[in-house]
Amino acid sequence: MNKYVIFPGNNGRMFLKPLLDKRGNWVESETSDLKMNFIWKPVLLLAKEYNFLDELFMQGFGPIIHNHLENNREITTKTGLIRSLRTYYTNHELALQNSYHVHDSIPTSFIITANYEDLEYQMFINRFNEIGNSYKLVFGFEGGMHSNKERTPAKHCEKNMWLIKPAALNQGKGIEVCRTLKEIMKSFKSKPINSLWVIQKYIEKPLLFKGRKFDIRVWALATGKHEFFYYKHGYLRTSSSEYDTQATDTYIHLTNNCLQKYGDNYGMFEKGNTLSFQDFQEYLDNEFPQFKLNFEEQFVPRMKDLMIDTYLSGKKTMHKSKRKTVFELLGFDFLIDEDFRVWLIEANTNPYLGVPNEYIEKLLPCMLDDMLEITLDHFIPAKFPKERTENDFELLYAEHGSCFSKEGANKRQNYSTQIYPIPELAQVPMCKQYTTSKNDDDQPKPIVKDLLQTVKHILENSSTQEIFEFSEITSRVISQISNWELLSEDQLNKSLQALQLLASSYGAASLSDPDHINSIFSLINSENIQVNTQIALIEGMILAGHNMRFRKEVVKKGFVGILVNLALCSKCEGLKDIAIKGLLGFCCSPTKGIYIPGKSREHKWVKEKIMVEGGILCLVKMAKEMMGIEEKKEKAEEINRLLNQEYSLGDWEFLAGLVGKAISGLHVFPGGLENQFLFEVKKQLEDTNMARRDDIRMKMERDKIKKEEEDVEKKKQAEHHKQKLNEKKQKAEEYIKKRYEEIRKDKINDLKKQNKFSRTIEDKLIEEKRHALLIKLKKAEELKVIQEFKIKQQEQLIKKNEIIKKKRQQEKKKPFLKDGSRLRSDFDRAKSLKRTEDKDKLELDKAFKCFYYSKRCGDKTESADDSFLSLQDAYFSKIESSKMIDSILYTTKEKKTITRRFSPMISKKNLFKIYGKAFETPDSSFSAK
Repeated sequence: MNKYVIFPGNNGRMFLKPLLDKRGNWVESETSDLKMNFIWKPVLLLAKEYNFLDELFMQGFGPIIHNHLENNREITTKTGLIRSLRTYYTNHELALQNSYHVHDSIPTSFIITANYEDLEYQMFINRFNEIGNSYKLVFGFEGGMHSNKERTPAKHCEKNMWLIKPAALNQGKGIEVCRTLKEIMKSFKSKPINSLWVIQKYIEKPLLFKGRKFDIRVWALATGKHEFFYYKHGYLRTSSSEYDTQATDTYIHLTNNCLQKYGDNYGMFEKGNTLSFQDFQEYLDNEFPQFKLNFEEQFVPRMKDLMIDTYLSGKKTMHKSKRKTVFELLGFDFLIDEDFRVWLIEANTNPYLGVPNEYIEKLLPCMLDDMLEITLDHFIPAKFPKERTENDFELLYAEHGSCFSKEGANKRQNYSTQIYPIPELAQVPMCKQYTTSKNDDDQPKPIVKDLLQTVKHILENSSTQEIFEFSEITSRVISQISNWELLSEDQLNKSLQALQLLASSYGAASLSDPDHINSIFSLINSENIQVNTQIALIEGMILAGHNMRFRKEVVKKGFVGILVNLALCSKCEGLKDIAIKGLLGFCCSPTKGIYIPGKSREHKWVKEKIMVEGGILCLVKMAKEMMGIEEKKEKAEEINRLLNQEYSLGDWEFLAGLVGKAISGLHVFPGGLENQFLFEVKKQLEDTNMARRDDIRMKMERDKIKKEEEDVEKKKQAEHHKQKLNEKKQKAEEYIKKRYEEIRKDKINDLKKQNKFSRTIEDKLIEEKRHALLIKLKKAEELKVIQEFKIKQQEQLIKKNEIIKKKRQQEKKKPFLKDGSRLRSDFDRAKSLKRTEDKDKLELDKAFKCFYYSKRCGDKTESADDSFLSLQDAYFSKIESSKMIDSILYTTKEKKTITRRFSPMISKKNLFKIYGKAFETPDSSFSAK
């Protein structure tokens, strides 16, 4: 029996190393890389699939120990932990009686599907806004409303900080710290579509170790016998930088050793950024002597409670196989806030087993030694006894009948136990600070939207759906199946059912997208995926094969090779059967017996591709193997029958040629088709093809002879039939002639009888026609009179309407005529007044001109521009100042007078004013008068 040992690797995983030399002998000396006292505990190499464990055991490999529980993802993934605890607390009677909630154990968390706004996403948005507004209310700011659901104390919501964690990664990879809703939404938009993420409330007031953040790592052990152990010695993981909520450096907020070791300050304060529980106890004694804190008495019990709850939340679904030779080493992470409350962060599979300092170097071998003592010693006794007599794993939970506790054990404290070790520091959750009504905590909500119901709804309304909607839902289904490790069994089964529904409907066209096909292929070829999931995926591919476009795409991508490898190499009967079913399904034509342009040609290409890639040879080989098994003989006959129906002699001859090329090295078939089998198949195909050709030739000859005999028989039948027709024709002619004579005679007799009354009947007819004509003429005259009367009435009515219309028009004109006459008289009056005024002005102007020029004509003097000035004008030229009178400017410049001519725009009224002022001189006798 090959034997292996477990030892810690540098990357944090547990490795198996063989203890056999090159000759296969058992090695009894220590090697340079294995210097720990636990190396002599042998365990068989782990199998990748659980189905192979039973097969190895049946083959005499001895006890088979597997270091993982079957569905550990129920608690070791971020989404699985949240989902399991939600279900556990909402269904646990004691928790419900004490109003204990999931977010009393872990910070408020939501499972978000990137770029998809489902119910969980809307719940997070509402909670984020509520917390922001609630904090304003708590600290006295105006506005806001209280949160009646948030259980995190208000002091941890001051900045409203959240952590975005990738559901499928560990070691602190991909974690982001966000402070605003805009930042969170932007982050989710940048994530791959339909990828799963956890967004968790950040504990903003953690307990600090010398100003730096830290968390606690504790190991636990779960066995296949439903036993759960806690390891008494753990360690603290510290940050390399001083804690600051405003900082964006992840080395400040995340304390994972795998992350911190890449920081610039790694190991500056503590070697390996790691501390023992004893170091932490000394720090508590020095920093908080007033509280008299004891780590083992006040912190460890709470951590044990959270670990037991976590284990019990996934116990039912985590280990369905009931194998007892399995175990799981878990790493639990805890955070302590400044009020000394313990928060569960996450549970990890494959916990980090590196050696950052001397403390871990001494602790790790002891822990693994104690673990192997529990899990292996009763199967494979240790070669050398353990130096230590005690085992530091403490049993926390065991079912009845356990070898560690016959009556069973459960060390979980009562749910009414205070979660704050110092009562005076206890914080009231936000939901209890302001809620005046009865408890309205979060009710259980769907964690991930049920895609199966969504797909059913879309398919029911497929007549109104566009192809892009099928593509979108298909992407979501495949993405969720790709994250199968993050889903519960029920969610995974529903996702697989949704895929099969799409594959068997119009949605199969959306599966032909290359990205979808590649994702499905990678899942089928995955070594870690469950067999049931592989079978369901292949079943979906087979169902989608009714769509020729999809069939051609998957065959082009190599689906036939996958099926051939599974059928030939898989040791799982279920995978073999589904692979054979898939090959047979792709061989069968969906348009059998009907030629459809395009589809028939594509199916012919698919059939040839199946032959080239060894699909037909695989079916032939499997049928040959099944023929030797009585239970599978009927299935083998069905395979042969289907192949003979679908493939013609030309196809078999083409296949024989391919086999010949493969034997000569010109063509390669998949592994599992050995040369010996190829030689046998070639000979069998040649013999079968020859026999088929002979059968076809004999059949053609038989058909020819049969056709000749049928032709002779047809001629005889035709002659006999023709003779019968002639006889029938002759009889019919005789009967028609006889019948014609009888009818002629009957008509003659009838005419003779009717001839007596012919005259009377003609007279009656003439009289009736005459009477009808008179009536018709009379009616015509009456109609004519009526029409003439109607025409006269219409003419009278028209005349009457015209008279009424004229009267109405005259009545309407009267006020206008009256107003017009009044306006005309006013206009004439104004015009006469204007004419009289103009006449008066003209006479006044003439009188003024005559008077003025008669008085001044003797005093004329010449001016510079050959005009003349009166004496009064000369007087004004002597004035030293300048004066503007309307449009005339007088200026005295060196006693020389310049006169401007009057503007033609000056009115007579202004001109009169100007000349009037000219007469107002001091010595004017005219003005004196």
